[in-house]
Amino acid sequence: MDATSTGRPGSPGTPEESASRPLPLADDRYEALVRQMPDALYIVADDIIVFINEAGVRLLGADSASDIVGRELDAFVHEDSVQLARQRREWMIEHGAGLPPVEQTLLRCDGTPVDVEILSAPVQLGWRTAVQVVARDIRQRKHAEQALRESEANYRTLAAETARAKELLRCEKTVLEMSSRNVPLPDLLAEVCHIVDTLLDDGAMCSILLCGDGEHVTLAVAPSLPSALSKALVGLTIGPAAGSCGTAMFRNARVVVEDIETDPLWDDYRALVVPMGLRACWSTPIRGDNAQMIGAVGVYYDTPRAPTRPAMQLLDDITDIVGVAVQKAHIARELQESEERYRLAVENLTEGILVQAADGTILACNPSARRILRAGDQSPVGASHLTLMRRSLREDGSEIPFLERPTRVVLTTGRPLLGLTIGLELINGDVVWVYENVLPIMRPGDATPSAVLISFNDIGPARAAEQQLKFLAQRDALTGLYNRAYFLQRMQAVLDEAVTDGRQAAVLFLDLDGFKKVNDTAGHEAGDHLLRIVAQRLSACVRQTDTLARLGGDEFVVLLDQVRSLAEAEQLARRIIAAIAQPFSTGGTEYYLGASIGIAVHPDHGQDAATLLRCADAAMYNAKQNGRNQHRVFTAQLSQRAQRRFQLEQHLRRALSAQELSLRFQPIVDAASMGIVGAEVLLRWHSAELGEVSPAEFIPVAEDAGLIIAIGEWVLEQACRQAAHWRRTCAPDFFIAVNLSPRQFGDALVPMLSRCLAESGLPACALEMEITEGLLMRDTAAVMPVLDALTALGVRISIDDFGTGYSSLSYLQRFPIDNLKVDRSFVSGIPRHRDSVVISRAVVAMAASLDMTVTAEGVETLAQAEFLQAAGCDKLQGFLFGAPMSAAAYEERLRRAQLGGPA
Repeated sequence: MDATSTGRPGSPGTPEESASRPLPLADDRYEALVRQMPDALYIVADDIIVFINEAGVRLLGADSASDIVGRELDAFVHEDSVQLARQRREWMIEHGAGLPPVEQTLLRCDGTPVDVEILSAPVQLGWRTAVQVVARDIRQRKHAEQALRESEANYRTLAAETARAKELLRCEKTVLEMSSRNVPLPDLLAEVCHIVDTLLDDGAMCSILLCGDGEHVTLAVAPSLPSALSKALVGLTIGPAAGSCGTAMFRNARVVVEDIETDPLWDDYRALVVPMGLRACWSTPIRGDNAQMIGAVGVYYDTPRAPTRPAMQLLDDITDIVGVAVQKAHIARELQESEERYRLAVENLTEGILVQAADGTILACNPSARRILRAGDQSPVGASHLTLMRRSLREDGSEIPFLERPTRVVLTTGRPLLGLTIGLELINGDVVWVYENVLPIMRPGDATPSAVLISFNDIGPARAAEQQLKFLAQRDALTGLYNRAYFLQRMQAVLDEAVTDGRQAAVLFLDLDGFKKVNDTAGHEAGDHLLRIVAQRLSACVRQTDTLARLGGDEFVVLLDQVRSLAEAEQLARRIIAAIAQPFSTGGTEYYLGASIGIAVHPDHGQDAATLLRCADAAMYNAKQNGRNQHRVFTAQLSQRAQRRFQLEQHLRRALSAQELSLRFQPIVDAASMGIVGAEVLLRWHSAELGEVSPAEFIPVAEDAGLIIAIGEWVLEQACRQAAHWRRTCAPDFFIAVNLSPRQFGDALVPMLSRCLAESGLPACALEMEITEGLLMRDTAAVMPVLDALTALGVRISIDDFGTGYSSLSYLQRFPIDNLKVDRSFVSGIPRHRDSVVISRAVVAMAASLDMTVTAEGVETLAQAEFLQAAGCDKLQGFLFGAPMSAAAYEERLRRAQLGGPA
């Protein structure tokens, strides 16, 4: 009978050791009971028995355990131990491990002899065949005989063993000392080989092989062996018959070859080593963490030789020491490589990294930090942070008190601060604006941080662009007056104050008479010059407390705060008409213009900005209709537009079912190739009773009347279906852009959009939803989840008419935005007007810094397209590339482009 030990492969196991190991049984109480019984425990597996005890049912005398469970185990052996117990249970289930000790016979039940010694062979149960045998009978006698023999041997070898133990300790001390000095691993292993040669003496020659990849020898150290052997071993593929060391590494178990000339493990390598005079080789695998094989120690002799137990024990001990040394070397190398990777990563970051101690000393500083903080080439490590910067500033420019500085707060609380915008006043007085994160660095066991890590990006250019955009977003690029967005915001604020204070306000809506003729005959440049002069004359007419703005084209508005009477507003209107009536000189030619002005007064004509402006507009229209160059005050008779609005609403309610709505598609081209990549969907309404109705007129009505939800859903269904068709048939990378009304922005949007995509088969990435800046600022808590859901769906988000609203860097960073559309009002001034050029470049730069794309709309000239292309704009849209057209016309154009014809 044979067994496998759970200790080192092949190491002997005593009965006590076997009995102390955990039995592979599920029931702990049963296991405890088995342990307490004197000896004899059998668990075999494929050669059956599979457990007995009750001391081996009284050492196979039987009459229970169902007369030895499932029997076999060669019917309890003997016949001179049945071919050495079936070749030691087929070499312990094909080298699962372990072999000696032995001493067998057994039989009984009742074929008597017993003889027996004790064998322990625990092996995993489960998916592997198990063998575990603990037996005994002649133990007392054998033990006494063995004790006598060993006593004499121990007496003779005590001095030698003591000397070996000292040498082993010296070896371990040498390894640890050399490891601590980071001696190269080959040199350390060579020293170990010399020590092993000395300890084993009698001509022993040690070699140590490492297997770095689990398949090949990557290092061979054998100072006492021929150098040709060491060279030949490097690159050797380990395997089931790869000499002693190669096989030991493959099996992860000890391999002993007593005679190289006859052992089949050396068939492929015998011709290499026998001419070198090598005849025996014993090898033990070196194991690392989790018993993983990392190499092997081998001992060669020049004569055939079997190992002794002390020699094997010594080899095992040396192998353990080498394993520790190799593991430590591996850990040191991995740590060094890891540190180098992190160093390279930090050194090459565009982000500044600074580590600052609690006392302000700089502990680390990467090149980007030195660049951003203008520190030059000299490293500031070891110096105080005050050598780099004086003060920290809030976004409004005020100084942050010392105890409120982010670094102090993190050092005090131990909590990180993320996403801060901070101004750093440098030693030279410059202020660098950064976007930073401050993280605590804690030592194990410390309650407070010992240092902080500060990561930061220079946002100076982006911040300057943002501030410029904020200023220009309030201003008309051509005239420098306030624009529509700011005027409406300011007007509502004045009206709110007027309600609180019980005072009046007035609005003058002005449209130039004769301007279109000048613009058409003298050209846009002359027209722009005239508009600037108009702005100057208007500015001279109004008070400092009044708000003057250009709405667009040749329309201007004036808001009179704290007006005492209607007469005051009419007096201003007459003054403006007189100023505009003066001749304008441009390009050596004089031009004459007029001004039609409508006046509306709060609270008589309206309580809110939109109503009051609409009334003033109606009055202005009346002035034009009645001879121009005059002013009119709003009256009830001028409410025709309100009636028109009611009429539009009634017809619009039937437009969808009457199939009066249709879609038009305007090309969007790639700025680099000028090839068509997509289209913006535009809605058109041809009413059977009203004829063509402008989107600018009917969409606000649809929004106010709540009709935009149904209309918007119809638009999305049609647009997705059409885009999917084009992607399948003629433009596989085509995308579609659809405007999204703020009224559609609710919980039902994402499910509806998902349905449209699913039904049409259009990929989400091929759909771009265009929203306004105002929507983002309306209700962040409500808007953000919808935007996140759209982004998760894969739909792209684009900001329409960017630059005309809030244009804040902070909201661009906060929301998941993919694309910015530069408003046509900026594009129209390119490349003539400096403000338009500056704004357009700022938008492109800011978008690039935030990983967004930019689309310019309203491109009408080649010069505009070339400028935007050079500025880095990604996509272009406008009449230069095509007016909005029907689906059939657009498909024809796509097919021409596909065939290589003109797009």
